[in-house]
Amino acid sequence: MTMKPRNNYEQRVAELNGYLSEDIAESNANKIKEACKGWDMRHYCYFTVHSNMAEFMVRRLYRVYKVADRSTDHFFFVEIMREFNDGKRKNYFGKQRSMGCYYDTFIYGSDMELRGTYRNYAGYCISDLFELTMTSITEDYDSKRIDCVQIDPNELGRIIKNNPVAENLYKNHDKLFGYLLWQPYPKQVCRSITLAKRHGFEFNDATSPIWFDMVRSICYCKKDYHNPVFIAPKGDLMTMHDKFTEMEFRKRRKEREQRERRRQELRQQREYEEIRKQLEEDKTINEKYIKRRKRFFDMVLTDGLIECRVLRDVKAFEEEGLEMEHCVYRCKYYNKPYSLILSARINDKRIETIEVNLSNYTIAQCYGKRDHFTMYHDRIKELVNSQMETIKYYNRNRRTIKKSIAV
Repeated sequence: MTMKPRNNYEQRVAELNGYLSEDIAESNANKIKEACKGWDMRHYCYFTVHSNMAEFMVRRLYRVYKVADRSTDHFFFVEIMREFNDGKRKNYFGKQRSMGCYYDTFIYGSDMELRGTYRNYAGYCISDLFELTMTSITEDYDSKRIDCVQIDPNELGRIIKNNPVAENLYKNHDKLFGYLLWQPYPKQVCRSITLAKRHGFEFNDATSPIWFDMVRSICYCKKDYHNPVFIAPKGDLMTMHDKFTEMEFRKRRKEREQRERRRQELRQQREYEEIRKQLEEDKTINEKYIKRRKRFFDMVLTDGLIECRVLRDVKAFEEEGLEMEHCVYRCKYYNKPYSLILSARINDKRIETIEVNLSNYTIAQCYGKRDHFTMYHDRIKELVNSQMETIKYYNRNRRTIKKSIAV
């Protein structure tokens, strides 16, 4: 929790704090590196550096990261906390926290500010961080000081690992390193920086963004990023930039069109496969229905005016459902094992559709168009009920029905 100095004592501490740099002495850095040999530093560790300043004893807490590459280990130091102690009371300065007082997560680019020492709901106090230190080091004022990290060390290590150009830019405090840090530029861009400087190209706040975008386009288009004519233009930089960005735009558009054509082909192929599978499935269903109901295909129930015949295949169910505008096809009545579907007609005109339950030989339902009753409804039901013995005969005497009906 950030605090403002409330009295003369805290104002004195804040004044002394302003004289301190966040950098670490080279001698202390070397001691820390020596102490870290053989440690498995998968994340980070803490070190406390002791020094005297005016009437105070100052403890400075550093978080240390180690990133290893093929040849050497890189160490990064981040100062996160300071403790001023005059023997009577203690004051703490620290960086801003990003996830609350309980977590030791800090915003590296924030300022060292006076912090409160209250305990949170978990009983955690800001001074407890000093108890996490692995070793303490006495500071040497005469040694040279090296810069501490002001960015995320993990991100920094990812960029400079196995990339000597980026590492040199970082060590030389070159502003160009900021472009490599915040933009997803390929590694070829780092090599182009050295060549461009060698051939006299001047980087500044106006030309650097344009140059980086241009070289990224050159690398994307697979052009020669070692060619000084391209990466260190003597004439108008914007003209060269527009040339390669337009080339990149055309290439990306072509690739996008190719991907779209490929997606169309895959979509058509997928639709074709779905249709083919659906046709095979429909064929199998149709064959099963015919095998299950073909013994009824010669059966005709009539009273001289109305004729009731069994639907002969799945296609007939579809036609019956479309013309009568009911669900005999949508609800897949052809898959029901104990349902016999009859179509009642007069002079081949559909009147009603009847479902007979073969388990108890009763009429389950009988409806006309749009599930309404017609003027022939009672007559149709009477006809089917009177011929129920015929339906039983066709259903039970399977071997007597030898005629095969083709679809």
